[in-house]
Amino acid sequence: MFNVPMKFVELIFEQSGIVSVTDKEGCYIYVNKKWQEDTGISEKEAIGKYNQDLIEGSRALSAIKSGKVLTADFFIRRKDGKSLPGIMTYIPIHDKKNNIVGCYISSSFSCIEKALEFSERLEAVTEEYEFLKKEMRKRSGVKYSIDDIIGQSDAVKRLKENIYLAGASDSTVLIEGETGTGKELVAHSIHSCSLRNIFSFVKVNCSAIPATLMESEFFGYEEGTFTGAKKGGKRGKFEMAHLGSIFLDEINQMDLTIQPKLLRVLQEKEIERIGSSESTPIDTRVISASNVSLSEMVKHNKFRDDLFYRLNIINIVIPPLRKRREDIPDLADSIICKLNKKLDRPIEGISSKALTYLKQRDWPGNVRELQNIIERAMNVSMGRSITLDDIKKIETVNIHKWDNKSDSSEIFRSSDASLADKKHSIEKDAVVNALKSCGYNRTKAAKNLGVSRTLLYQKIKKYNIDL
Repeated sequence: MFNVPMKFVELIFEQSGIVSVTDKEGCYIYVNKKWQEDTGISEKEAIGKYNQDLIEGSRALSAIKSGKVLTADFFIRRKDGKSLPGIMTYIPIHDKKNNIVGCYISSSFSCIEKALEFSERLEAVTEEYEFLKKEMRKRSGVKYSIDDIIGQSDAVKRLKENIYLAGASDSTVLIEGETGTGKELVAHSIHSCSLRNIFSFVKVNCSAIPATLMESEFFGYEEGTFTGAKKGGKRGKFEMAHLGSIFLDEINQMDLTIQPKLLRVLQEKEIERIGSSESTPIDTRVISASNVSLSEMVKHNKFRDDLFYRLNIINIVIPPLRKRREDIPDLADSIICKLNKKLDRPIEGISSKALTYLKQRDWPGNVRELQNIIERAMNVSMGRSITLDDIKKIETVNIHKWDNKSDSSEIFRSSDASLADKKHSIEKDAVVNALKSCGYNRTKAAKNLGVSRTLLYQKIKKYNIDL
């Protein structure tokens, strides 16, 4: 075996830019001259010292413990007080028995100044890229991301894991879940997590399009195809979603006559406009959603089995709210925060008794039902938080509406009228009392009521309150 002289090894190290070596504890056992020049630390001062004490952000110990080669930013604290950034590579050193005995640390640059210059250029490019990516996302039509999925339950954690996995793939996704569970939110999140996120996210509600118009909506048409056709023709939803994603919501409502045409699009990756004899290649990811089991529909011949298999490559089932009751407090806080902006209310939260009560419900309408109840409770609440009494008030109204056996139109008229009168009476008394208690100082009264001055003025005018 050829033995390399130690002096020859040192020459290699000296000409390899910034180089240092640590033992398995991360203590320096070698530093070259370039390292000493750029750090301002002598060999005598460095040897035996832990590298993390001298180099801020060093990953040497991480490389030693993990056994993996790492590349990371670092900061050198010079003796003159300056901190210089750079980029270092950390390579674990193995002995003949494959035990890690140290770490070889080197820079890809000949000096700190060049590393700093590269780092600044990279940072500028990264900032520009992030800005452009945000602008593209705004134009893509995506409204939600995975951060909008609220909850810490195991069910939600599994859901988020599945969303990330779906985002990393380019296969079709079928989202299944009860009404109100947030299927659209999940579809947006999948697109946001994917490499297609800077391109269009096109939503189609299959239940809202008549069967006779569905083909033209999906695939578009050429000019003069039929009376009333737009000049120049029209792009279909699949063309609009080229390079991005198309979300087919309530796909269980899709007419059987259009299903074979959708199947062809999934198989051939091309569409044909109505009135055209030419096919147009498309690169569109299909995400679909259903609030009923498509496999059960297939069994009853209400949905094509071949289309179902094409759509159901990745299957995500959203858990109903009754299966994740522990998320209700977080959901309630999030809903209140959003509704405060919409309703101009400063509601601070929801009482523990109200939360306990909400956790005991079955929630057939899921998160959408929870949002409905909280919004209605906020409209009758006169305090700074939603109480159990507030929730009971709106539920009592519902019971009275349906327990009466009289004509339904009369029920709605009488109950709505009595509720409105009661609410107006309570609201007027609250405003009058608040004004009296603070000597008709409207600023203080608004603060005590938890409303804006503008809203208080509106109530004063509405109820003809004398000041």
